[in-house]
Amino acid sequence: MVRAAAESLGLRLEFRHVEEVLELVGGSRSATLPQGWVISLGTGRLQFACPSPAAANSDFEYCLSVPGAVEVPEAGTRFEAALVSGSAASGYNPDHMLDPALLQKELTVRNWRAGDRYWPAHSKAPKKIKELLQERKLTGLERKLWPVGVSGQEIVWVRGFPTPARLRPPDGAQRALVIRELASRGGHKHE
Repeated sequence: MVRAAAESLGLRLEFRHVEEVLELVGGSRSATLPQGWVISLGTGRLQFACPSPAAANSDFEYCLSVPGAVEVPEAGTRFEAALVSGSAASGYNPDHMLDPALLQKELTVRNWRAGDRYWPAHSKAPKKIKELLQERKLTGLERKLWPVGVSGQEIVWVRGFPTPARLRPPDGAQRALVIRELASRGGHKHE
């Protein structure tokens, strides 16, 4: 029912979004959905709130220390740059690890912008992020606010895409960097 209600509003929910909605019954007050929508538990019913026009027009940009964490309210999540030791790295997907020696000590987390390019691993050449998101059928505010990680002037991380092959830690590396999405301090969970 939750998915059907969301789809009637033009929202495509993932499993994690439905789980957030189900957590509302357990005491959470609200959950952030794609495209800036918010769902809350009213008097015996779920209420969908439209995204604010201000959110649709706002770009965001935050500094993320390595290691460190930053709240990104526009994306409804918290990002963490975690350094993991070589022995602990086996618990992580190598497609999502970066070599910290090749990055600056502070990254920028921001929404993608027109003209941004990214070279995900397993691809032959860099692609426009706009095209990558179109292939995933992302639209509207969800696509506009899609987060990227920048080191210097280079985009080194894009949510949901493998890290560039040349930026991965070499075999046997002592440390690796993993950028994770964690529960927002406001109680919203995005992993």
